[in-house]
Amino acid sequence: MKAYSPVLLDALSDALRAAYWYKGDLRSFLERAGTPAIFVGSLPWAGTKREIVRECVDRLARRADGLEFLDRVIDALVEQDEDFPHLRRLEDGTRLASDACNALRRLKDMLGKKSVAERAERAREEHRTEALRSAEAVRERRASIKKLNERFVALCGATDAQRRGLDFQELLRDLFNIHDLEPRGSFARPGEQTDGSIRVDSTVLLVEARWTDALTSPGEVREFRTKVHDKLDNTLGLMVSMAGFTNEAQASASAGGRMLVVLMDGQDLAQVLQGLVDLAEMLRRKLRRAAEDGTALHRVS
Repeated sequence: MKAYSPVLLDALSDALRAAYWYKGDLRSFLERAGTPAIFVGSLPWAGTKREIVRECVDRLARRADGLEFLDRVIDALVEQDEDFPHLRRLEDGTRLASDACNALRRLKDMLGKKSVAERAERAREEHRTEALRSAEAVRERRASIKKLNERFVALCGATDAQRRGLDFQELLRDLFNIHDLEPRGSFARPGEQTDGSIRVDSTVLLVEARWTDALTSPGEVREFRTKVHDKLDNTLGLMVSMAGFTNEAQASASAGGRMLVVLMDGQDLAQVLQGLVDLAEMLRRKLRRAAEDGTALHRVS
């Protein structure tokens, strides 16, 4: 792959700096353009925008694989709307948009009309391909969840409690995997309860799940809360009870200090398995509500 000249790299730096007024928007653009997130995070974001852009372009130009990422950034940049509506909404937006347009046109002129057209078409083709991949991934996830729901319905009619408990363990593991929640742990303990952990964004949740005929009691919730309390400070807990929880059990989730445990019951699980709610989003909302007002069993619709 041919290296870019210093003059063209200067034009790229000028166009990047002018195209985005806020550092957050610039960072988002670089990541969406395919620049590695770790690399983007290592840039001097506490400095000026000029320093950030110069460091980004210079470091990419020196990397063995940097030309590939420079190409991606240029491809995404030349596809920009030259009117720059996101800049026009700002104070002095007309001038900012004009400066960005001039900088982008200078970059395009240096690349040449043929190169710009090829890059724009390549970027559009990549968008189309990514859209198809995303649609296929959605279809595959829906099909997988539908199969899990069929397994869940069969479990609801099972008469062998021990077999049901083991199958429930596998169903939960598969459900967590489908939603990219990184399930870990054996999920195998005597009786009908399972323990392990999942990750929701940057939060690690210890998981205890049980399928019994009786509502989960306050003592059982307190026992799990104690287990979570003994872990690292940023560890929380998710307790899943197919039968549900007594009112006292729900209150005990936050008793004794900091909120450590959120609750999920059979109604929640049925919503997820019927495709009505995304599991990861459900857990995010439960955690958010618990943090805001201490609600342990928040209904997500």
